[in-house]
Amino acid sequence: MAGILRNAFTEGMKKQLYTYFWESYDETPPKYTEFFEVVNSDAAYEQFTSAIGLGELLEKPEDEDIQYDAPMESYTIICKNRSFARGVKFSYEAIQDSKQAGNLLQNSVGTWGGKLNVTKEKFYAKFFNYGAYSAGNDVFNNTISGLVTDSSGTLIYDGKALFATDHPDKVGGTYSNFESAYSLTHDNIKTVYTTFHVTNAKDERGDVVELQADTLLIPPALLWTAREILESTLIPGSMDNDTNVLKSILTPVTWRYLTDTDGWFMIQKGKGLMATNREEVSLDFWQDEQNKRYYASCFTRFGGCVTNWRYMFANNISTS
Repeated sequence: MAGILRNAFTEGMKKQLYTYFWESYDETPPKYTEFFEVVNSDAAYEQFTSAIGLGELLEKPEDEDIQYDAPMESYTIICKNRSFARGVKFSYEAIQDSKQAGNLLQNSVGTWGGKLNVTKEKFYAKFFNYGAYSAGNDVFNNTISGLVTDSSGTLIYDGKALFATDHPDKVGGTYSNFESAYSLTHDNIKTVYTTFHVTNAKDERGDVVELQADTLLIPPALLWTAREILESTLIPGSMDNDTNVLKSILTPVTWRYLTDTDGWFMIQKGKGLMATNREEVSLDFWQDEQNKRYYASCFTRFGGCVTNWRYMFANNISTS
């Protein structure tokens, strides 16, 4: 009868690790999926160029020629998939002399299950935490060396920070989706709401589009202030018994990974931000025959990019 080969041991252990990884996985739904459009990807990166449709119809006076129009090309957007991994190694003696070798490996690898959500949450929170940085941030840089160059570098597709006061359109106009000193107040929400839905509700050729903010994204420290403003029947702090016109106009959502404790964002969920899934988590386990060490690794690939800044407005966050 043939003996059990070592690769049979490592393959069997790998299956155990997978089972324990998913059993130990933190089932709390991640928040980033509420703000990003999540799509599957089958390449190193996704690239697309947005096009602007035809303009509004123009009145044609009798017996005069029709005025002709043409679509406009907007910006080219690249979204690269990044690799995330971690490994752990054990000496031969640590595994062989442990009375519960399986538990030693499982308890170690199982912790990656809970960290997967944290890794993604922290990555996608960077879009908000560093979104107003005038120098940008690597999270916006989708260049892959030797393969594709993101011409906007550490900024977004129009060469500006995600949250900026001078986003250009294609016909000479500029727009702002950032206020550096707006604290979270009843009046400031009304002002930003109007800017969001009127001033910024234009496409790249300056034509009217429809936007609909639905969420007030905030750090936990602002939850009570947000609820007073958005859930009170009467205007908070007013002695005139006036009806609160902002009641239920936005849904407050807290995200613990936001770093500006007094910053806040008005957004339309699932618009303007893309998250790509390239490879689901893979686990591996093997033994090095030279030193008898045991190794385990965890690997996954995903990415993210900005597709349209108009669906979000930032207030009171850091610029550097």
